[in-house]
Amino acid sequence: MEQSQENRMVDVEDIENELVSYDYKLGRAKDALTKARDHYQQSQREYEQAKREDKQNHNSDSERQLRKAKHAFEMAERGVDSRKRRIEIIESSHKDLKTQLDEAKNAIAQGDMRIAGQKRKIEQMVNSMLAKADAAQHRAEAKKAAPVQKPQIPAPSVAAVKAAPKAAPQEAKPEVQREIDPDLLDYVKREQARLKKLLADGDEGKHTFRSLDLDPPRGDEIPFEFLGHNQYRLVAPVEAGRQIYKINTWKFRRTIPADDDGVRYVFIFDGRRLSRPRLIMYPEYVLSRLD
Repeated sequence: MEQSQENRMVDVEDIENELVSYDYKLGRAKDALTKARDHYQQSQREYEQAKREDKQNHNSDSERQLRKAKHAFEMAERGVDSRKRRIEIIESSHKDLKTQLDEAKNAIAQGDMRIAGQKRKIEQMVNSMLAKADAAQHRAEAKKAAPVQKPQIPAPSVAAVKAAPKAAPQEAKPEVQREIDPDLLDYVKREQARLKKLLADGDEGKHTFRSLDLDPPRGDEIPFEFLGHNQYRLVAPVEAGRQIYKINTWKFRRTIPADDDGVRYVFIFDGRRLSRPRLIMYPEYVLSRLD
């Protein structure tokens, strides 16, 4: 649950960075629209002037100037329309990102509540176990204080030993399937879909890094495999607890559940935006549960 929360927080940071980018794009688009409107008004005045001159002194020169002014006016009008559409697209994308941000923040709030509830359950379980252990200790001390004479058990006869059934061989216990948190499964599905869509064109593009290595909390560095479009991948075992993973000059903090100690994890490094790269991590066994 804590790892899922950290994944959501990374998503929130990405969305907030995208919103800042769209705010910048929106400001530039509005400036461009203002200039386009000024140009449109100037073209309109020149077009009206050319129409008057052609009406007063109709000749080949005035007709040519009229066509030229009309074309400029029409292009200026198209320029205003295209910039209006661009602003509408940016505002629509900005609105969608705001919706995603609100949903992500709500998910974080719900996750905090789930973690708090889980901690309460764990505390109740620990208290119950301690109470049972304390009661068992009291019973053992009571029995020790009042010993009971051990009854004599007759030795088994030869016939009884022969008739005793042989112990059946123990059957192998079925392997318990690991429980996967639904939020983690959804997170892996989203990242797999994002990566598939990004790499669908088959064009790897240029390598941004001469070398990209993961420096785990313990052990030697592990090189990433280049997938294309500044996406890098590796698979390596992890250790439970709060860890700091260093990739070249970037550091990422992650929490590994106790059950995943020694489990192989998939590391995806998204280096498309070097000012804010992303590190996607999830257990390799989750891939077998994808549809």
